[in-house]
Amino acid sequence: MRLFKTINPLLWRVIVFLCLFVGISGAAGPRIISGGILFQDGFGIYGGVGKAMIFALIAFVLLARHNKSRIELQPWQPLLLFWFAAAASFFVLAWVATTSLLAGHNDIQNLITAHGGLLLCLVFAAIGCFGPKNMQLLWRQYKREIVLSAGLAIAFFLFLTIVYALWQPLAAIVLYCVHNLLMFSGLQAVVVPPNTLIFDKFGITVAEYCSGIESIALFTSLYALVGLLDWKRLNVRRYIITFPFALIMLFMLNIVRVYALIMAGYYINTEIAFSLFHTYAGMIFFILYSAAFWAVAYKYLLKDGGHQPARPAT
Repeated sequence: MRLFKTINPLLWRVIVFLCLFVGISGAAGPRIISGGILFQDGFGIYGGVGKAMIFALIAFVLLARHNKSRIELQPWQPLLLFWFAAAASFFVLAWVATTSLLAGHNDIQNLITAHGGLLLCLVFAAIGCFGPKNMQLLWRQYKREIVLSAGLAIAFFLFLTIVYALWQPLAAIVLYCVHNLLMFSGLQAVVVPPNTLIFDKFGITVAEYCSGIESIALFTSLYALVGLLDWKRLNVRRYIITFPFALIMLFMLNIVRVYALIMAGYYINTEIAFSLFHTYAGMIFFILYSAAFWAVAYKYLLKDGGHQPARPAT
């Protein structure tokens, strides 16, 4: 894809921040979920907002690819480690405050410290990845793309809120398929309606995060965005026909993901089932799947398989 040729210096910074974002979320999320405070104290909104942020980052990269102007980013400097240290410090503060919330100390100070620490941790991590001067350059050069990406993120958040209504039938399919895979593997589980599997070591509920609905929403939105941006270059017939097959493959791989996490939790470490089952492990899976899909399918979706006359350099 031309993406790696046109904005490679920017792309790697986005990738690094995306990895840090997933890592921070994956570290904080399990404690919040296992502590039973996900749907209180305002933590419940982070799931949808986090997915919207991931969508905004990817959308920005796609939009920036279509900007004919080029930008010379300043090289990364070791002094930017200061911002990573600041991010780590605020993460520790958020961790301590969250521990107090888990202990039942729901005072305003702990709430502000927990939420503020997490948000400032991400802000400082972003500054550490891009650098203050580069962020100013990006705003001046890609102001339109940044604003449009933010608008698309809001639209995606609303879309995700709507499609969440579909998670129950999808979760039922995942439950049925995973149960049969487990039986085939010799692992016995009892199904407790509507969406729970009980083992002799622990129990697992196949809920929104396991249904695959978030990955389906993300993939659908990005597929539509790529279609809008590259419509003139795409083979429309291939583009339309490929979409349902890509979604089916995504859903099938999500079933395998849930099955693999249960097997790992049962045979390796029970905590894996509780710490990874409902967190950003699904987002890591989605990112890997999307990267593999576009690496393989993008040229196929183009007219003449992407064999078009080279464009003059700009």
